[in-house]
Amino acid sequence: MTFANSRGEFIDTPGPRQPAGTIADAEKPRRESWLGRYLGSRGFGWSVLAMLLLAWQVSAWSSYNPTVSSPFLIGETLVIELWGGDLLHALLDTLRLLVIGFVIAAPIGVGLGFLMGRVRIVWALLEPVVEIARAKPTTAIIPVLILFFGVGDLMKVLVFLLSAVFPLLMTAYAGARSLSRTLRETAQTFQLSWWATQWEVARPSALPYILVGVRQALGTSLMMSVVVGMVAGNDGIGYYILEAQQAFNIRKLLAATVLVALVGYSINAIFLFLESYLSRRRGSLQDFN
Repeated sequence: MTFANSRGEFIDTPGPRQPAGTIADAEKPRRESWLGRYLGSRGFGWSVLAMLLLAWQVSAWSSYNPTVSSPFLIGETLVIELWGGDLLHALLDTLRLLVIGFVIAAPIGVGLGFLMGRVRIVWALLEPVVEIARAKPTTAIIPVLILFFGVGDLMKVLVFLLSAVFPLLMTAYAGARSLSRTLRETAQTFQLSWWATQWEVARPSALPYILVGVRQALGTSLMMSVVVGMVAGNDGIGYYILEAQQAFNIRKLLAATVLVALVGYSINAIFLFLESYLSRRRGSLQDFN
């Protein structure tokens, strides 16, 4: 502190000492304990899952139940069926048709959704049809598709297409609508054309939403691949699961179910990594600019 004495001279004196626990101490970063870091990490979830599987295995060893298998036997059946059984063929056949349907659905869903978000007349034209169509479950359309297209590959591709197109459309629409006023004014300041604005400004802004839609669409399509195989299939992973259930082969049934879950988790993990990579790259480009 600084004050003036009787002669008009300014003298500096040390200020009052701050008591412990003041704002200055609160601003210091607190180190989180290892337990807090562990409980907030993905490792905690995997540990709980491992403990549940271990408890399941111990229970299967202690008391035999023919209707409930064990994780070890399910894993063994999964490996055997993948290498020497029909499970791998059923999975590849399903994924082949799923990819075909998704490749067709992606440009349709993303393109229409983006245009609905950026062009008012397109939104006014398509919004009623989209709202009515997306509210109808895809499973309810399967009998109609079977009536007109039979139970062949074309019907399955159409099921996968319809399962994927609406999540892609809605997320692309949300991404196109999320363009901030600041970015729009920036594009006007630089006198960008309409096409340049959509490509250089609106497209990067909508990309995270589109990637979320891709994850949702793939998950929905994978779920529908099981349903359509059970309802009207003669091959594929859904038909494989149905055959195992009808034959009361619990190991094959659970092995196929676990495989579908692993495929879904892998797809989701790949797109999470892609989202993270694109977000980091986008951030680095903004910092560079």
